[in-house]
Amino acid sequence: MGTLRIKRGTKTALQTSPGYVPAEGELVYTTDSKEVFVGDGATTGGTPVSVSTQNLEDLGNVQALAAQNDQILVYNGSNWAATDNPAIDVRGNIYGDDSTLLVDAINGRIVGPVVTSSVTATNVVGNLTGDVVGSVTGNVVGNSTGTHFGNVVGSVTGDVVGSVFADDSSAIVDSIANKITTSSITTQEITVPTISTIDGIVTLEHTDVSIMTLKRKQSGAHANDDSVARIRFSTEDVDTQVEKTQGTITVTDNNLLYIPSYDGVLQYANYFKVHKTGKVAINMGQTEIHNEPGATLEVNGNVKIAGANEMLLGNMTTTQRNALTAANGMMIYNTSDNKFQGYENGAWTNLV
Repeated sequence: MGTLRIKRGTKTALQTSPGYVPAEGELVYTTDSKEVFVGDGATTGGTPVSVSTQNLEDLGNVQALAAQNDQILVYNGSNWAATDNPAIDVRGNIYGDDSTLLVDAINGRIVGPVVTSSVTATNVVGNLTGDVVGSVTGNVVGNSTGTHFGNVVGSVTGDVVGSVFADDSSAIVDSIANKITTSSITTQEITVPTISTIDGIVTLEHTDVSIMTLKRKQSGAHANDDSVARIRFSTEDVDTQVEKTQGTITVTDNNLLYIPSYDGVLQYANYFKVHKTGKVAINMGQTEIHNEPGATLEVNGNVKIAGANEMLLGNMTTTQRNALTAANGMMIYNTSDNKFQGYENGAWTNLV
């Protein structure tokens, strides 16, 4: 089988005067530069095959400029020119100098560190390490470690670990001391074991006529007649941390107010209470705190009127007296007879 061979020679001999002018359509191969040229019957050496003004060939169409470090050649429409930071499209993965993958073209994501003045994206998925300066609009799902400066508009769902500071850099939430320090708290509900104030004053304020409520919550298993809500008042020596309880206000199902005495431990048998009926009892030694007092004022113990003060008995007519459910020991002043009277041995009798 024969071999087709085109005219050949060196590029210098082909293009240097007098050179060689290939006929129109004639192919010439240069043995030194290993290029193929086609003749047009007029051009010395012919024209390079498959060459356009957009291809970089022998630097002939490269704009003569003093190139600088880190510049690259970019075609500007007529020439190849050295350019700083050109706008070009890159298809494929991008790696750092240490071969670390920065842009994953296959999965369409940035996997390396991002340092920029702003980020506009539908979603940012993955870990964000470093400072975020500026606004973040949208949801942040995951853990955030570090210090946040600025406003948070929206809900924070999850745990916040660390301290929270006011505009004057004072700690509002002190995560080290495990306390909240602020001049006021406005909220629907506060559930805490302890509230401490610098000046010792706790003020509960409502902006309308609604009643302020201190509430003890308990499960249905404990919601019975013995359910009790207590407010305890005490003092504590901050040096010795010895607490001395001074008294407790208790509210039960049947009692609007119940204050037991204290002698080292609470004495629930010794108390002052206001029953839900409005009756008042002062008791020494009765163990059942839910009992209804037997009268508007029931005193189980001695009564002393000190100083120059008087005791006024009930004033009523004989008709009113007879309408009473009398019991031995009752005393009244009868305005019909103008007599002190007492109910003795089943009958009313004059005391004087």
